[in-house]
Amino acid sequence: MGQKIDYAGLLKDASISVVRKILELAAADGFGKKQHLYVTFTLAHKNVVVSDTLREDAGEEMTIILQYEFWDLKVDEFGFTVGLAFEHADETLYIPFAALISVSDPSEDFSLEFVPDLARVVPTHASSPNAKPGSSTAKIIQLDAYRNRD
Repeated sequence: MGQKIDYAGLLKDASISVVRKILELAAADGFGKKQHLYVTFTLAHKNVVVSDTLREDAGEEMTIILQYEFWDLKVDEFGFTVGLAFEHADETLYIPFAALISVSDPSEDFSLEFVPDLARVVPTHASSPNAKPGSSTAKIIQLDAYRNRD
């Protein structure tokens, strides 16, 4: 007897692949004249990186709009980093795909809904607001001080 096929899981993986591809295209060439992307995500996910100020202002979830004024959009296997201007300052955010609630482009009547997966933690992402995805906050210990100098 074969294994049970997880149709919902397959659809979620495919939908995240679509979002990843959209973001990769936007990172390379930007959006078309009317195109823009609304990205709503939960701030409860451990790997979401936003400043404390934004976290306090936003509450449990946040929606960003990618259209004209964004920079340094970088996509990795687990999520994306993007620079945005907010009222108080420019910010760099990291949003793991597992934190997504919805992604839409109203100009194209395109929309995807997600159930955030708070248990899916990005193993290599540091949770510091200044850290880049894939970086580490591990400390380097110099062993020279412990070597025997006979």
